[in-house]
Order: sequence, then structure tokens, then C-alpha cells
Amino acid sequence: MLRSILVALDGSESSMRASQVALELASQHGAHVEGLGIVNSGLIQRPELVPIGGTTIKAALDLHKVRTARERVDRVLEEFKAQAANAGLSSHDIRAAEGDPLQLIARKATASDLIALGRRSIFDVEGELYDLPVCVERIVREEPRPILLVPAKTSESEVASRERSILVAFDGSAAASRALHMFALLRLARGRAVHVMTVADESDAAMETAGRACELLARHGTPHARAIGLGDREAGTPAETILGLAKSLKVEVIVMGAYGHHGIREIFGSTTREVLNASPTVLFLHH
Repeated sequence: MLRSILVALDGSESSMRASQVALELASQHGAHVEGLGIVNSGLIQRPELVPIGGTTIKAALDLHKVRTARERVDRVLEEFKAQAANAGLSSHDIRAAEGDPLQLIARKATASDLIALGRRSIFDVEGELYDLPVCVERIVREEPRPILLVPAKTSESEVASRERSILVAFDGSAAASRALHMFALLRLARGRAVHVMTVADESDAAMETAGRACELLARHGTPHARAIGLGDREAGTPAETILGLAKSLKVEVIVMGAYGHHGIREIFGSTTREVLNASPTVLFLHH
């Protein structure tokens, strides 16, 4: 059962959307919520080459940026606290913290079942190579608890077009199995249609694997999960298949294992990274 959700907040649009999703989940499950406001002061004040005589100016600008970030986070936490109270949710220890986001979340999340995080939170670095911030990817890769990665809310029409359904990408790997089990144990499928997709050499083998995963979900209160088995010739790359099915089924959430070791493709994280960057839906990730 879902008992506690930690929400990482920094004032970005996607982190605010993550708080909305977390509060909705907490209301549905009667779960406790905690808010962690993150000020990445180390990033703001990182050493940089500056012109001769520019050190003092840079220090003053950095302090101004840190103060601005603190003020923004304080406002966001007050709003989060008010929203939780209006929803009648149990919440305490809502606070701001400064430092490395990965370390701050790791310390705070020990008592949490789930971490809600904005996909485009602003505690990233300059010169990003991918749409997903480096810091967010580090958290997804290294945090041992499951993560709900939430995009910014783009448009009402896009959100309204999605069904209240879930796609589970399951390939039998250790990471995918952990994600499936944690998803089932937390009972996050409550009131939603669930599709379990597996790709294997032959469609019959894929259907059998997906069917077994549906059996597990049925034993945890999701009796009508639908198995989708695809052979290699029927599917594109793993990321293309996941994203294509998510679009055609209009799913709201994708459940998948992150950075597993099921073949050379996932050893390098390409499938996870492609889905993280391209999916417009909420992602439930566990590795």
C-alpha cells in the first residue's frame, strides 16, 4: 500500500505538476505527503573563469541568485502546504534544503514509498546534451526507491485526450520485475485500465510473459490487466514500441524498469533515456 510520498520542489513548472499528481495520489490512497524544497546553491555558486577583477561581481551575483532561489522555494512550499491542508492530507516536515539534490533526496526519502519529481526541474547544469537534465537522470539512475517522473502540464487538450490507463513495459529483466512488483505492491493501478506489453523473439513467448505479469497484478487487485505480446518483427526498437503503444492507447502513466541490464542496448541506458526524453506522460520508474 502507498503510505508516504516525497515531493521534490524547486518552483519549476514540472515540479509543480509533480506536486499536483502526488497530492491526487495521496488523496486516493490516504497517504502522507512531504515536501522538500531544493536550492542547488552549489550549482549556483560553482567556480567559473571570470575576467580579472570580476570575482567580487560574480560573488555578489551568485548571492543574489541564491536569495532568489530561496525565496522562490519558500513560496512554493507555502503553496504546497496549503494545497495539502485543503485536500485534508497528513503532512509535516515540509522544508527547504540547500545542497546537491541527489544527496538531499536520498536523506529525506528513507521514510517514503515513492518520490515525485518534475522531469524538467531546474536544478540542472548548463550545456545539457539531452532534454532531460543531467541531475534528474542521476536521481533516476541512483535513487533506490521508485520515482514518479512528471512532465510539465502542456495543454488542457493534450491532458484531456489521455485515458486514465497505464502501460507496463515488461521484458522479464530484473529492473522491469522490480518495477512491476513495486507498482503492484503500492496498488497504483486502482480504478485504471492496465496494459502489459512484452516484446520477445516470438509473439507467443511475449504473450506468455506478459500474461504472467498480468497474473501478478491480478493477485494484487488488478484483475483485468490486458496482455500485449509482440514479436521482434512486429516491433521497432524498445523505446519506439513503448512510446508508440503509449500514444495509441492514450495512456496516462508508463511503468518501466530503469537502466536495467537486459542486453547491450539497455546496459548503456539508451532505451530508458529515449523514453525519459520523449514521453509526454507520467513515468513510474524503478531500477
